[in-house]
Amino acid sequence: MTLTDREKHIIEILGRGVNSPTLLSSELRITQSGATQALQKLERKGVVKRTKVGRNAIYRLVEEKPLEDHAPLDEDLELIKESYHALSRVWSHLLRLDLSHEELTKVREARNLLEEILVKRGKSLE
Repeated sequence: MTLTDREKHIIEILGRGVNSPTLLSSELRITQSGATQALQKLERKGVVKRTKVGRNAIYRLVEEKPLEDHAPLDEDLELIKESYHALSRVWSHLLRLDLSHEELTKVREARNLLEEILVKRGKSLE
């Protein structure tokens, strides 16, 4: 199987723990849709495996060790990760409510900030 340079770069990023289309799009500075399409293409090639976590899709390299084999996160990053997941669940719920654009923007910004912190620290959102 032949991989493009872009696909090799994506695999390198996934190896650092970036595993969602949102985080990948941030890392590559592309749209989330573009990141999702790239990950789906790698999934069809058998390089990555997709897992659904609630409404979110998480991608993992096929040869990557299972999550329980990974080194544990320190307490601060674990709290950030839990907060991110809680905000993701809140976000799903808030989209069904009649909130103002400003209120929705603030929630999205909080979630995105947590994602950025995790990306900078090289941590996975799982």
